[in-house]
Amino acid sequence: MQRILPTILVAGLSLAFIGCGERHGLIPVSITITQKGNPLEGATVSAISSDGQGHSSSATTNASGVAVMFTPAKGAGVLPGEYNVAVKKWESYEVKSPSSDDPNGVTTEQQNILPAKYGEHSSSGFKLTVGSKATEVSFDIGE
Repeated sequence: MQRILPTILVAGLSLAFIGCGERHGLIPVSITITQKGNPLEGATVSAISSDGQGHSSSATTNASGVAVMFTPAKGAGVLPGEYNVAVKKWESYEVKSPSSDDPNGVTTEQQNILPAKYGEHSSSGFKLTVGSKATEVSFDIGE
């Protein structure tokens, strides 16, 4: 029994350290989006690296306007670096689209209801710097 306990302890610690390595160097990042000071729920937030490396992450804001960023194929968090951030909020609406098959046809389309400049990484003015520690930033859409 005295030999089994240390073996189990070492095996457990080894698995814990291996699990820590699964983060792919990602740093936890949360971005709060407000519009005129009020939380903006349901907005799509995306960040692309400004250094040309092609890193990107995205998330959707919750009722408090907070987006917990996620990097595709890697998981929760963002790789360290400098990012340009864009924000869009999509609204769906129905459009009549009669056709020969369906004279009463209706399709659903979407449009971004925020000012266009915030939907572009190059014009939003929102910058994100991710270092080695968890990052929380806030951006306000004043329009």
